[in-house]
Amino acid sequence: MLSESIMKDRAGNFTASGNHRLMAGWDKPEPLEPYLIDVLDIIKGFDSKPLVGQLSDVLGYKVSGAQINDAWNYIQFFKTPEGLITYAKEKACESLFDYDPSLDFSTVHTRNGDERELECVNILAEKTGHEFVNIGDNQAHIFSDEVGATPDGIVLNEMGLARTGCEVKCKSPLEHTKLLLLNDNADVLRETPEFYCQMQTQMLVTGTDHWYFAVFNPYAFEEYIRFKYIIIYRDDIYIKAMQKRLEVAKKIKAEYLVELKTETKLITYKKG
Repeated sequence: MLSESIMKDRAGNFTASGNHRLMAGWDKPEPLEPYLIDVLDIIKGFDSKPLVGQLSDVLGYKVSGAQINDAWNYIQFFKTPEGLITYAKEKACESLFDYDPSLDFSTVHTRNGDERELECVNILAEKTGHEFVNIGDNQAHIFSDEVGATPDGIVLNEMGLARTGCEVKCKSPLEHTKLLLLNDNADVLRETPEFYCQMQTQMLVTGTDHWYFAVFNPYAFEEYIRFKYIIIYRDDIYIKAMQKRLEVAKKIKAEYLVELKTETKLITYKKG
């Protein structure tokens, strides 16, 4: 579990472990604009996709279900995902409230991580020949422009800058074996998009071009399924999409802070 000081450092930042909440539908191709502009304009006022008869009555002429689908899908593509909005508002709240330990929670995976991650990083160091720093209780939160990451370890170059780093997972047997089957970027993006986003955020923040992903369960009978690592490479297409989502999220965060400040002061003034 991250220390209280790191939790405070992370407050308000869009973090590697949470940024997958920004990325719903990031890779869907942009749809063509529907040719029936009347349908597009009317449908914007609906909370849910209207029925054929319902929209035909409003327009005064008959439209097809396909035309409604095209217009509805086009509008939905450009809507800000609800998950992103909620995430951005949570980040706004983090800058207004002190760290609350009662909100911490523990699962078998977080407990395993607390107990085994350092051993996993040490094994990774032995296998790769890299010296990982800022590990275990000495982890550091690295951030820039409201985006942050807390790597399980980093490798420094001769100038003291991050050259690469690692993300390690210590899971239950079933989850561990699922992760053992991952071999490259495509596998991780498809099977565990939250981990993919986590490592791409870490590379974004540190300016690196590759990251080590290791899994470890010391209770495996056979050594070949006890530990494994792969290298994940920087995905500039994904990072560019994430940066666009981050700019939207930062704007929502800022607007929510202004709204809270303005409305709360107004209520206080009225009551006074």
